[in-house]
Amino acid sequence: MAYRIAPLESHSATLFTDYLGNLDFGHAPEWSTCYCRFYHTDCDMNTWMSRSGDTNKIEAIEAIGQGDMKGFLAFDADKCIGWLNANDAQSLIRLKTEMAPMIKDKKVGCTICYVIHPDYRSKGVARLLLKAAIDHFKELGYDAMLALPVTGGEAQKHYRGSLNMYMENGFKEVDAIDALHIMWLDLK
Repeated sequence: MAYRIAPLESHSATLFTDYLGNLDFGHAPEWSTCYCRFYHTDCDMNTWMSRSGDTNKIEAIEAIGQGDMKGFLAFDADKCIGWLNANDAQSLIRLKTEMAPMIKDKKVGCTICYVIHPDYRSKGVARLLLKAAIDHFKELGYDAMLALPVTGGEAQKHYRGSLNMYMENGFKEVDAIDALHIMWLDLK
């Protein structure tokens, strides 16, 4: 099956929120209200946990419209089947302090959240989304890409992508902290 990948744009913001809003997050109920905003905020965990899904949804639509939240959607014909949050690493403000020593003065893209429809998991959708992100960041003249996959635990919770997927695309592991793998891809 040939899937289509498209960049997230202001006209697809509602499609994005509808896709995430209609998924079953039974394996991780706290994700059902995130709308991929967690890494774009720097509030403390208590404040984050008290935020409503409606707040995150509205904020996501606004951020997409302003070009502050970027990524890619995957489609099977006209059905949305996947999402990848792929942004300039500086826009992921929750991780800014941790990433600063790696990024320094470089222009670095980061992939952080993959949300693949359960019917399409293990069918290469995440790999296609990653390939689109790599091509996009190369085209924009980025120096590198950063990824932070986590291994172990339930496969359903590997929302940052698989270690193998990154290695297959030329990423190198530059550090590991327990189950967290810090992956780097030079684009120049």
